[in-house]
Amino acid sequence: MPNVVDLTLCSEARRALHQVLAQRGLNFFLKPGQGPCARLDPRRIAWVVNAARRRRGVHPADPDALSRTRRIVRRELIRRMADTLVSAGL
Repeated sequence: MPNVVDLTLCSEARRALHQVLAQRGLNFFLKPGQGPCARLDPRRIAWVVNAARRRRGVHPADPDALSRTRRIVRRELIRRMADTLVSAGL
């Protein structure tokens, strides 16, 4: 089952992501000192997913559940970055 996603972990990770975005903003997830090219910091994304896993309290049975959830959070951040860039006129 390579394409199965743990929906409870994903929803908890999105809640954690929205909380961090409300508190710290989108710049929190960008690597510092990258110049004009913005890059996401994978450590910060993993931090959000691990916080969601701890909040949920149960370890996922699927060993790839965390990597899939990180991918979903990363896509959400990329979408938000694109929206921000479009609204800024870049």
